[in-house]
Amino acid sequence: MARQGRRDPRLVGALGAGLGAILLLVAAAGGCSRGSTPPEPAPSGYPSAGGLRPVASAAWQPTSARMPADVPRAPAASCARLTHPDGWVRAEDAQPGDPGFTVPTDDRAPQVVGYADRRSAACGDSVTVYLSGPHSTLDLEAYRVGAYQNAQARLVWRSGQLRVAPRPMPALQPTTHLREADWPATVSVPVSADWPPGFYLLVPRSAGGVAGPAIPLVVRDDADREPVLFAASTLTWNAYNEFGDYSLYHGPGGNAAARFGSRATVASFRRPLMGSGYRQLTFMDVTVVRELEQIAAAGGPDVAYSTDVDLDQRPSQLLSHAEIVFGGHSEYWTRREYDAVAVARNVGVNLAFLGANNLWWHTRLDSGPGSVQPDREIVYRAVAGDPTPSSRSGDLTLLWSQWPEHRDASSMLGQSHAAIGVHGGYQLLGAPSWLLAGTGLTAGTVQAPGSTLPMAVGNEADGYNPLGANPRDLTVVAAGVLGGVRGPVTVSAGYYVARSGAGVFAAGSTDWSCGLWGPCADQQAPDTTSTALRALTRNIVTAFAQARAGLTHPSVPGVVPPPASLLTHLDPAAVGRYGAGSESAEEGAVSRKVHGTLPLAVRGQ
Repeated sequence: MARQGRRDPRLVGALGAGLGAILLLVAAAGGCSRGSTPPEPAPSGYPSAGGLRPVASAAWQPTSARMPADVPRAPAASCARLTHPDGWVRAEDAQPGDPGFTVPTDDRAPQVVGYADRRSAACGDSVTVYLSGPHSTLDLEAYRVGAYQNAQARLVWRSGQLRVAPRPMPALQPTTHLREADWPATVSVPVSADWPPGFYLLVPRSAGGVAGPAIPLVVRDDADREPVLFAASTLTWNAYNEFGDYSLYHGPGGNAAARFGSRATVASFRRPLMGSGYRQLTFMDVTVVRELEQIAAAGGPDVAYSTDVDLDQRPSQLLSHAEIVFGGHSEYWTRREYDAVAVARNVGVNLAFLGANNLWWHTRLDSGPGSVQPDREIVYRAVAGDPTPSSRSGDLTLLWSQWPEHRDASSMLGQSHAAIGVHGGYQLLGAPSWLLAGTGLTAGTVQAPGSTLPMAVGNEADGYNPLGANPRDLTVVAAGVLGGVRGPVTVSAGYYVARSGAGVFAAGSTDWSCGLWGPCADQQAPDTTSTALRALTRNIVTAFAQARAGLTHPSVPGVVPPPASLLTHLDPAAVGRYGAGSESAEEGAVSRKVHGTLPLAVRGQ
């Protein structure tokens, strides 16, 4: 628990007579505010890359924290070790794209489904793709998602005609409810130098058009040092994947309890991505990729691509970039990934979480027979049934906030999970001038034009928690209030500067990501909100392209009043509702604790 100290409250900004009087700055004289984290340690012995080293400061404490070691792997091909010149993404996006391309959806019953033997590849790799569908011939096409002269993607590779046949549903493992396909290979896809690093969708296409959902593939360049690194949340896609009627959330059953009780505890990547899992891909990550490419195409920083599993396997890559960007929903994290991102932040790497419900479930990785990458995700959600020996209790797949980890997401994000089934908006409160520059938005008063973002908050949302393990100097950029069965809750977007100088932004809404470019799965934000979200995101990504962005973009510490008090001062567009949603019993219980009376046992690291 953090030490307690006195702070001198001061008024925050120009929030109007009512709202300004209840938003208080928490000055730095005399220690940490209630629930704030202890000083962040400066790691020693970590690999140095990108010129990053700890900032000298008397506040730093000696520590033995180190970047987790990379997992050894076979040497990469020479073409995978090439560096790109500054501005290469802009040059790539200047090429003609495919104006008829749109991201395939799985709203209808797909004719053809498939999966690949890996989620990421580098130049020189060969990706094996497995397809199943009615007896037919089709092509498999690889599109790089980008900002190609107003087209969403560019066709990079086409297979030629392939024979497709129906394949059996994978057998169900009776204990873990694992379904893992072992279909015959359909095609080997060679990733050559003609494939620029990026985020790809492999699309089955027949004479009648798109034949089924896309298969995602990240193409890495492990030698590059682009300012921005986007980390695809493949573990979250997989957790929600409903192929074969079993996800990490539910299986068959006549009611919610039965469906939760029959859920899988081990989920394989060797199966088609469908249902809610596919929507995680298309609404939460692809939309953010499009925005990063748009920013680069307009002269902004270059972007490289990786996945959460890659961060687990090769965490040293984090130190080669100035900022790490996560999409709309990065809920499932391994210990190695979590520790690696914390070390990166603590040496000055900026973090942007453009969504919500991040850092929630602890997951383990495993590999099935013949796998080329870890391809099994293990999440028991309880001690009972988990075969992990008690001597390795730190690998139990519980909520990160539970025993034995006691890691409150607020210590990394400045906020934590607040509600699901959300429909609401934001009002800009303490947004700093650098974040609003060129956006036409105004933070502060209810009456100010452009101070609200209607329908920017949806699906799942995070919120500032006064009892959480909050970082020092947390700025609540925007906030809203949601009503529901547990009473009003606060939702918020926040920004803080770590002791290393790293800037950390958390959007607080899974609909921030999809709201950038149009309708989300649950609601459609007005064009004014989408325009505002893109402008804010552009400023965040651009500012974070310099390591330790917080040294030139300081945060202003502040607190938000209880939701019932805040509610009386918000614009109606920043007031919404939440529902019962589909959270598990464990998630619901912890969410209520986090935003009600938080036990000391779950306060931070």
